[in-house]
Amino acid sequence: MPTKSQPRLIFSGWIAFWSQRPKRNSWIALPLGYVCFLQLITGLPKPGSLKRFDANEILIRFSEELFDHPYWLQDLSHLPLFFVLAWLWSWYLGPIERIGLAWKNQAFLLSLAYGCINELTQAFIPERFPSIGDLLMNSAGVILGIFCHWRIKEWNEKTRKTTPKG
Repeated sequence: MPTKSQPRLIFSGWIAFWSQRPKRNSWIALPLGYVCFLQLITGLPKPGSLKRFDANEILIRFSEELFDHPYWLQDLSHLPLFFVLAWLWSWYLGPIERIGLAWKNQAFLLSLAYGCINELTQAFIPERFPSIGDLLMNSAGVILGIFCHWRIKEWNEKTRKTTPKG
């Protein structure tokens, strides 16, 4: 029978895992895989273009699902997508040391640069265009992801210091 403290232990284990830099380099597959996923969903042409290129029906349906939402919701969706990107890079490369030094952090710079490049690549995709709104949402997601990862890392370190051993 589970005890009351078991969920807390599981939760603190997850927090510890996601707030500390991974020990194995093979974990780079997670942020890199997420970049590929982001490029797929943000670099897909609109359904009309895919139909003109005689694309696979599955790809056309996927595109229809992506673009079957109001424009403001598509814009807003960039925030959580880039939050996760920044979190994954911050987790893999290491969190910021202090908020004032975020601009020197590799994860912050990499995520922000990818957000800009991702937006610029849309200029080369049929029926797509770069958007200042998307770029702002990408940047806001990156900033929030880096900040939240830093706060949870700080909280985890403080909790580990104040928790009595065994």
